[in-house]
Amino acid sequence: MNLEILILGVVALPLLTSIFLKISGKFLNELLTNFITINAALLSVGLSSFMFGYIFLEKFKPLKFELFEWYPSPQIIIEFYLDGLSGVMMVLISGLSLVIQLFSTSYMSKDEKYTKYFEYFNFFVFSMLLLVLSGNFLVMFFGWELVGLSSYLLISFWYEKKSAAKAGNKAFILNRIGDFGFLIGLMMILNHFQTFNFIAIFNSSLVSQPKNLDLIILFLLLGAFGKSAQFPLFSWLPDAMEGPTPASALIHAATMVTAGVFMLVRISPMLQFSEIGSLVIIGFGLFTALIAAFAAINQEDIKKVLAYSTISQLGFMFIAIGAGAYVAAIFHLVTHAFFKALLFLGAGAVIHEMHHEQNIHKMGGLRKKMPITSAMMGIGTLAISGIPPLAGFWSKDEILASVFSKGGIYYGFWALSLLAAFMTAFYMGRHWLLIFIKEPKNNLDNVHEAPKNMTRPLIILGVFTIFIGFINTPFFHGLEKVLEETLHHVEVTHLPEGLTLAILAILSIGAGFTGLALAYLIYIFDIISYFKLRIPFLSEIKNLSKNVIYINDFGNAVFVKGLKSASRRIAVNIEGMTIDGLANGISNYFLKSSTRMSYAQTGLVRSYVVYFGLFTLILIFIFLISPGVLA
Repeated sequence: MNLEILILGVVALPLLTSIFLKISGKFLNELLTNFITINAALLSVGLSSFMFGYIFLEKFKPLKFELFEWYPSPQIIIEFYLDGLSGVMMVLISGLSLVIQLFSTSYMSKDEKYTKYFEYFNFFVFSMLLLVLSGNFLVMFFGWELVGLSSYLLISFWYEKKSAAKAGNKAFILNRIGDFGFLIGLMMILNHFQTFNFIAIFNSSLVSQPKNLDLIILFLLLGAFGKSAQFPLFSWLPDAMEGPTPASALIHAATMVTAGVFMLVRISPMLQFSEIGSLVIIGFGLFTALIAAFAAINQEDIKKVLAYSTISQLGFMFIAIGAGAYVAAIFHLVTHAFFKALLFLGAGAVIHEMHHEQNIHKMGGLRKKMPITSAMMGIGTLAISGIPPLAGFWSKDEILASVFSKGGIYYGFWALSLLAAFMTAFYMGRHWLLIFIKEPKNNLDNVHEAPKNMTRPLIILGVFTIFIGFINTPFFHGLEKVLEETLHHVEVTHLPEGLTLAILAILSIGAGFTGLALAYLIYIFDIISYFKLRIPFLSEIKNLSKNVIYINDFGNAVFVKGLKSASRRIAVNIEGMTIDGLANGISNYFLKSSTRMSYAQTGLVRSYVVYFGLFTLILIFIFLISPGVLA
């Protein structure tokens, strides 16, 4: 069997589906669209699973596939690369996209642009698969840029709404900032290593020589900050909620926002030699995790709470990478993919049944009306809060323990990470309690459980959220074995052992339970009113939280509005100096010349005699001083 064709098939199948929907969209109804997209997604999952099974049997020995050589010197090849890391991402992307598409068939039903949604959806999946299966930096960059384009199409899908159009533009602009840094990093890589190929670069002796390595890593890191929504380029992600909720689940779960995490783990053989890069990663990741968690505490939109939650959890992944715990980063990426997709689709079910109401303060009491959705979102809430034995506990605990094991300044990083974990449990507890438990303020007679096409994907994701964490427990290092070949040249941070690990686990669990308990006391028991507590500066703190300490406003002013204004001025100046300038200059030249020539057309013979005489005298003068000129 030609395995190369199968790799190409995994990448090309969603692209072909998208193209077919584009061409035939006008002639397809919802039923035919569902048939095409779901079956294509099933085939994609089947191919991905088969390829993962193959490399599993081969002990995750990398499988390379060169499509064609683009340029001989320096050698630029369009190639694909399948190993444990890309295999995990491939299965995750194809599997989650199938579940989300099943949910979308019901959520997007009756939408005027139903087929177009699935067209964009499949184009996005193709872009992500191209990114994760890339064999070199150039192919990765193609996927990287296409992910940005397709996410723009999904975020601004309902572009008739001004807010959706603005959100799409904002996401596009902020991602371009990161992509610009990424591109500079790629050019430096080509100059430094004379190739884009991952293996050739990683095996090069120049990798361990940090002459330009720190600068390369910092530029690549800027790209990762943009895609994975880290400070200061994170403000696009909450606004991305303007897109359809299933698209939000796709973007926020295991796809676009994890691209930066994937890229940094892919370049871990380079990253391990950059101490500056590692410190920048963990510093910005920690700051992002804390700021986003703080912002989520007072958000009122059901989807924006989850958006800031995504930013915060991505911060945890960056913390793990900065600490050298690459397996822990990918582990949390996998677990987060399932419980965050579960939470987003659950939020979509609530929005659908609440007739597109998204304010959590206008909900409440939905546990009785939507028991399945309530239970599944409860599982997702417990998982992200780090409650055992759910998936989020194992991965988050591994991150915290890995950071602690580094010692020194990393003890402080661990303490702040534990604080972020506590805040996560608190705001997610608030989120679930206000939606499903707190007494409703509005009439809910018309609210019912979501359709089966919505609840079934929730149950599937709920089951995975319960059990997926067992792939890499302290007792079974399954994921570590999958990534062993990928990281065999990389110095990886290991977990502490014995009593230390047990104490750290207890503290992690304690942070989760304390956060959930505090949320119950404040929002259900109403402890503040019961004991008539007065908390100084409470309103100011709430305002800072709701407005994300005005970081979003700063980002909008500097990055979005600032870049828009600068680009317009540059465009105007360039247009004025080149296009308009050239056209107007030529026309003005001929106008002035013709005007001056018109002065000579006096109609008087004597004037012509004078002009002819002057011309003759000039010729004679030239001849006298230089006889050879007119010879």
